[in-house]
Amino acid sequence: MSLISFDARNYSFETIYNFRDFGGYIGLDGRAVKTGRLFRSAHLSALSPEDLSEIGGLDINLVVDLRHAPERAKQPSRFPTPTPHVHEYPDAPDKVDAKVAPHEAFLEHELYTAADAHGYMIGSYTARPHDPGFQKIFADTLHFMAESENEAAAGVLVHCAAGKDRTGTLCALIQGLLGVSRDDILADYMMTLESVDIDKIIGPAAEMFSKRYGRQIDANAIWPMFGVTPEFLNAALDGMGDMETYATQTLAVKPSTLAKIRTRYLIG
Repeated sequence: MSLISFDARNYSFETIYNFRDFGGYIGLDGRAVKTGRLFRSAHLSALSPEDLSEIGGLDINLVVDLRHAPERAKQPSRFPTPTPHVHEYPDAPDKVDAKVAPHEAFLEHELYTAADAHGYMIGSYTARPHDPGFQKIFADTLHFMAESENEAAAGVLVHCAAGKDRTGTLCALIQGLLGVSRDDILADYMMTLESVDIDKIIGPAAEMFSKRYGRQIDANAIWPMFGVTPEFLNAALDGMGDMETYATQTLAVKPSTLAKIRTRYLIG
């Protein structure tokens, strides 16, 4: 159950999409997840001075950038002052110099129908919990949340390119470890459809890709890559299984670290 309204949760920035608070749900033992400490969004490359200033007032101590190296190179992040700690997705050595991210390569060479896109999304969500790079940045984030110098809950902003797929997986893990129900995790994930007018942007995006790749790409074909559906996140949640077991055994996060996170991010 969400304890804050969508309007209170969603931030209407001019130059950043899908920025919202993913706290405010009932967690372990009926304790609420703190608000104003956990944020999620799309990339930070186009922030105006006004939006930078406003984000700077949110006391964000850690930015978790789940994008691949080619994405970061093309769209470098802008950070408020003082600059927070930044964790970046650690691409495998043979992928660091790649010209495009995996989903961009798929768009260019393999996407022709909505079924193609749907299959790619299911595959990427299914694989993500087992990817060594994601496992490392997931573990690093949890350790920061528990061990940051500030004894209070550190402010954390999780983002990728659109703030829904990679971001949604890590946010779901954090929420799950705090005891948020699966129904609430899925509801929070689905808010992208309210935060972003996908129908408005998908037509121009299809035109842009058609020109870039020299072949016609239909808007309906790319919708699965721009939208969200419970089936996608469920694939990642099923891959993680019991989240405490996933955190302690797969991510090698100690139970004492999880206890610290819960003390810091749950009320009461």
